[in-house]
Amino acid sequence: MNRRILRYALVFCLLISSAFAAWAWFRPYAWCPDPAARSHIIETLVTKDQSFFWVTVHLKVNPGLSHDLEKPVRLETASSKNLEPADTTFGGSDQQGTTDIWVKFWLESKDLNRHLTLRINDGELLVKSNDGIPNVDNLDYRNFTTNQW
Repeated sequence: MNRRILRYALVFCLLISSAFAAWAWFRPYAWCPDPAARSHIIETLVTKDQSFFWVTVHLKVNPGLSHDLEKPVRLETASSKNLEPADTTFGGSDQQGTTDIWVKFWLESKDLNRHLTLRINDGELLVKSNDGIPNVDNLDYRNFTTNQW
């Protein structure tokens, strides 16, 4: 009788952990991205460089829409500082057009301490919603798949 109970308990724990892993894998970066931005954030890569940080935002262009190259892309900090990208990379094909955009910003520690908002096309996307500098001390970089970092 004890083995049967143990077996059911292990199967139950396996199902719960599998459900959590699936939820963590498939959850979006942000639940309600601004449709005026014409894209949504897939992930953000934060790389420490001395006392500064490189923040690379990977965007996926929404199906059927295109990125307007004439409109500026800016990263707004909590202190209302607007930063221009240090580098922008586009990905896609001739048939589909631009499907992915990587925008890279150079930030000081104080700029990364509070929330960050990306202004793109006619919308805005929340890159970082929590306070505090992310812990990347022992790593060269850290990848975030949700805006709560």
